[in-house]
Amino acid sequence: MTRRKGERTAKMNQRDYPYWVDIVIPERGLGQLSFTIVDWMCAKAAVHGRGLGPSDVARWCFADQTTADQFAEAFGGERRNRP
Repeated sequence: MTRRKGERTAKMNQRDYPYWVDIVIPERGLGQLSFTIVDWMCAKAAVHGRGLGPSDVARWCFADQTTADQFAEAFGGERRNRP
């Protein structure tokens, strides 16, 4: 897949946002939780991007550790730092 000029990729997000939160995706998907996550992001005005993770994991990438910790606490994900 090619990247269009100005388009951000998951790899770029992981490079620029060093604090990651991984949430394991249940067999039936995230469902309503995905809408709750979007609402949380909008309310916090969180600087974030989507990252690349294993196929059964949704990864959100954050610019600061505090926001990543708050997100992990709110949604039960595992916080990681960029290796």
